[in-house]
Amino acid sequence: MNLEVYKIWFDDKKGVLYVKTFKTIDAEDIHRLMPEVDRLLGGNPHRYILGDLSENPSDLLTKEARQAFKKYKDVEYDRIAVIGVNPITRMVVKIAIKIIGQSDKTRFFNSEDEALKWLRE
Repeated sequence: MNLEVYKIWFDDKKGVLYVKTFKTIDAEDIHRLMPEVDRLLGGNPHRYILGDLSENPSDLLTKEARQAFKKYKDVEYDRIAVIGVNPITRMVVKIAIKIIGQSDKTRFFNSEDEALKWLRE
């Protein structure tokens, strides 16, 4: 059983920050995750994120986590690709992305290859 809430890493070769979630994310997780995202994207010329939610339950975010995103509404990313979502998770992700003002820079994909292709267009 995986006890991690999420894994996050920057793939230098692909130029993409990966965020893979495994459990429902709460506000405390958001306050750890968002600064880590910013740190890992640091000096990169592009701020591309690939979110993999394929192993996450439908209740991706708690209500408090959605509220915690408000603190990060001024973040800027070039593109955010999301894979592995079901209709319920997709709705939750859309809410979170809207809170941080990145709706126009986010797309959903069926595979990592499709997502990577769009990120690097």
